[in-house]
Amino acid sequence: MKRIDIIFGIIGLAISAGVFYMLGDFPEDQPGEVGAGFFPNILAYGLGVTSLILIISSVFEKISEEAEPFKLTDAGIQRAGISLIATAIYCLAMDMFGFIACTMIFLPFMMFLLKERKYFQMVVVSGAITATVFLVFSSFLNITLPLGTIYGY
Repeated sequence: MKRIDIIFGIIGLAISAGVFYMLGDFPEDQPGEVGAGFFPNILAYGLGVTSLILIISSVFEKISEEAEPFKLTDAGIQRAGISLIATAIYCLAMDMFGFIACTMIFLPFMMFLLKERKYFQMVVVSGAITATVFLVFSSFLNITLPLGTIYGY
């Protein structure tokens, strides 16, 4: 049994329960329409189920080898830290610069961080993902994504 997995599983369950609690303040979905709480509801269910699976699997798992020590000098740990900082900057910049501009910069940066070096493919995939997400949120979910205050919106 890995104690850290159980701890993070419990944290995940608590976050999932908190999201469900906050979703109670969202307006009710209209018949035939997907409301604002649809996507967070799916994410909360997914987080709850995977957290529960993590707890159960760690209880029944036998420890066969010791975990490697945590080192800040590991390249993977450094990439994770950089991606965390980049995600925070992305979220903060979205109000000012808008979803489209920020996402078109954020996605290629993350691909580069994950060692993708096909630059044309990075730009095409970023454009396709940005356009698809924007269209799904604006057309299907009727949720307006920020267009940016710097552009006057």
